[in-house]
Amino acid sequence: MQAIIQVMESALGARDPYTVSHQQRVTRIACAIAAELGLSQERLRYLQIAGTLHDLGKIAVPGEILAKPGKLTDLEFAIIKRHPQVGCDIIKPLNFPAVTTQIMLQHHERLDGSGYPLGLKGEDILLEARILGVADVVEAMCSHRPYRPALGLEVALEEISQNRGILYDSMVVQACLRLYADKVGERHPFGLPDQGRAASHVLRQNLASQAARQTEKEGSALLSLRRFVNGQPWFLMHVFIAMVLGGIMLIGTGGI
Repeated sequence: MQAIIQVMESALGARDPYTVSHQQRVTRIACAIAAELGLSQERLRYLQIAGTLHDLGKIAVPGEILAKPGKLTDLEFAIIKRHPQVGCDIIKPLNFPAVTTQIMLQHHERLDGSGYPLGLKGEDILLEARILGVADVVEAMCSHRPYRPALGLEVALEEISQNRGILYDSMVVQACLRLYADKVGERHPFGLPDQGRAASHVLRQNLASQAARQTEKEGSALLSLRRFVNGQPWFLMHVFIAMVLGGIMLIGTGGI
């Protein structure tokens, strides 16, 4: 499964390196919050996978929209809002746990129903998706975007504080504040807090072990594909665009 995730990251990264690094930072923040809340290792593992791929659907968004320096039109924003569903459609034929795809699908939902793509409210949104949503907002506000400079951690924490219980889960916000409030002003505020670092270390060990077992099952065909596409990133991009637009499933795998 780890091999499949790496291939997908490579495909997205060949076209949009920022989104891949964003996904990685968001995943670190989300896992730190989840560990602070005491989620089980199994739930942490599913969250880690969903976080790593949560913006995969942006591979179907035109580059000029992703890199647009000004405000998006209504039509452009409607295209952006499709990315959670597109990402889920890409991985649906693979044997990812159902909860992983739901976390990906719901990470832009908001407590008051103002999110997308389904307009879910409150407890109808998975806790892991609420965690990922807060992590996504915090990281995005702390990063430079084509349409604005980085706003900083203080502004990001103020945003989630002011909207706790409205847009964002209060328990998740409190956990995030406990982890990061004392890091305001730091140049690299997303160095993992101890709990998050420990949780991520365990996750990396688990995923490495699973990847070793999975590699034996995948056989030489997938390994050959991986070797080829590592040298052909643009080929990867076109493969995944074909998967999105034509519904073509080119890769299959066993259970996670």
